[in-house]
Amino acid sequence: MMVLRKRLVFLACLAGLFLGLTPLATPAFAQKPPTEEDLPMLRLSGAGVELLRLAVPRAEGDGESARTAVETMSKDGDVSGLFQVLDPSSFPQQLQAEGLAFSSALWTQVGAQAVVKMKASGGQLEGRLFVVARGDTAVISKSYRGNDTRDAVHQFINEIIQSFTGVRGVFGSRIAFAQSGSGSHEIGSVDMDGGHPAVLTKMQSDCLLPAYSPSGGEIAFTSYLKDNPDLWIVSAGGGRARRVSKHPGMNTGASWSPDGGSIVLTLSHEGNAELYRISPTDGSIQGRLTNSPSIDSSPTFSPDGSQVAFVSNRQGSPQIFVMGATGGGARRVTYQGKYNQTPRWNPDPKKPLIAFTGRDERGVFDVFTIDVKSQQVSRITQGKGSNLDPSWSPDGRLLVYASSRGGLFVANPETRHEVQITRGGASSPSWGPAPKH
Repeated sequence: MMVLRKRLVFLACLAGLFLGLTPLATPAFAQKPPTEEDLPMLRLSGAGVELLRLAVPRAEGDGESARTAVETMSKDGDVSGLFQVLDPSSFPQQLQAEGLAFSSALWTQVGAQAVVKMKASGGQLEGRLFVVARGDTAVISKSYRGNDTRDAVHQFINEIIQSFTGVRGVFGSRIAFAQSGSGSHEIGSVDMDGGHPAVLTKMQSDCLLPAYSPSGGEIAFTSYLKDNPDLWIVSAGGGRARRVSKHPGMNTGASWSPDGGSIVLTLSHEGNAELYRISPTDGSIQGRLTNSPSIDSSPTFSPDGSQVAFVSNRQGSPQIFVMGATGGGARRVTYQGKYNQTPRWNPDPKKPLIAFTGRDERGVFDVFTIDVKSQQVSRITQGKGSNLDPSWSPDGRLLVYASSRGGLFVANPETRHEVQITRGGASSPSWGPAPKH
């Protein structure tokens, strides 16, 4: 029982969750925190956000490849949070039999604003995008060759997204997460639409808190294989993991620097939970970043690597602070909510946003973002169970998070559109870099 309690305390501390397993007394000399406000509630109008109405009719080609192409395109369009994918059962037979040809007048009648036509066979994909308001000529007409229809469709929708937004999509990127459920907890990964699931570790121990390297080639994570929460690194394709940091106590909550030359994590070998920089090659300590009687955890680098956000209870309750990447000068950034944790910096340098988990006045955990410059807090999830551990897509447009509903969900913070991409137990997702196509 004592071993289990120690493990639960470690898990709470390393994730910044502070779930009441151990009381966190405020040191007598700590600053008195400013007045804290409640976290904001979502107040959506009846109209909501209107998504672009996208039609994906039956694809041409061989049966299996054609079905895979339509299923993948429809799911990707939904996950992007940009499109309302129309129900194909509403398309009259005349449109279903249109093939790769196109009649804007007919598609207007079913309410489509854009139509994707595809022909798929043996890993080869021919794709066309039509915008109804622009007539009968395709605005995109591309051919893709490869061994996987899904990968080809990912490339196609990335170009479709670019045509509408000016920025290429990131379908084909992967999300790592800690599997949970009965038995040991391994590190798994999936495509961002939930396809191609894989188990990356076979350690038969509790593995948690995965973190992709900037290149996407490796994943750092914590494992109890040696009866201590040590830091390990495994290839993003799976295989034998190597132990990088094995100090007594916590070696948890890894965050890679943007250049891949350092990992910041929580170590407790000197008695208290503090943040350190270590080498991802041999685990040697490059520097200590915090020095306080509080618990400091859950670090995350800013896009340029100059700052680190983290969680600390140095002013009483767990809150998010920001400091320089070499340590020192920490300043508190969250004042709404009494229980904020698991910050993740948006990778887009033009978006000074940090996503985090906050506990609202009802005791429910949900996903929020804070603008580091304006201090404005926005709520992303509400009224759908508890939602935790957000991680940004590599283009900074989407958030993935774990939910008490089971599995992982992806949401577009701008359109508020949410899609479930996996089922079953999952925690601590980490979104890898954009594909290299």
